[in-house]
Amino acid sequence: MPGIGRTKATKLIARKRPRLYPIWGSVVSQVLGAARAHLNPVREALRADDGALHHRLLSIRGEAGLPAEISALRVFDVIAWVDGKARGLGEPSERGR
Repeated sequence: MPGIGRTKATKLIARKRPRLYPIWGSVVSQVLGAARAHLNPVREALRADDGALHHRLLSIRGEAGLPAEISALRVFDVIAWVDGKARGLGEPSERGR
């Protein structure tokens, strides 16, 4: 659809399936080192080491005082985006916003 890029499309999907679908964006993509495919790297990271990352994200959610409705995946999306932006990652048009 005109005007709907990959980031907007994945935000819409993630809104419908917040526990299943990560948001793709240039910043998170660069943090993950996954230029095109991000579903498997995120899924694998959340499952590795008996779900250590997943449990850590749930712990962070609790420490932040967020409700249980906020999935570990959404916590991951936000942390990855904030970290990436702090490191100056993203499309040139997104830098400085």
